[in-house]
Amino acid sequence: MSTPVVVQMWEESEHGWGVRPDGYSLHPSNEALTQYIKDYWDGLPDKAPDEYSRPNGSPFLKDIEDKAVLKKLKTDGFVRVWSGHP
Repeated sequence: MSTPVVVQMWEESEHGWGVRPDGYSLHPSNEALTQYIKDYWDGLPDKAPDEYSRPNGSPFLKDIEDKAVLKKLKTDGFVRVWSGHP
């Protein structure tokens, strides 16, 4: 049985190298994604670092069947995958 989760694509910005895809994150809800992004930005310094990730595009729903991923979502509230596409 599949469960819908919120997917947010990310991109990395690196000074002197430009922008490139940086994987995606999975979240149990839009509220959880909003909190994840807030916590991420709050953890960065006031001045933009030479390298950082940022959300890319609008979040979307995807059905997930992987029990290990769903368990991690339930335990940690998010799953971060550094490459690829869901």
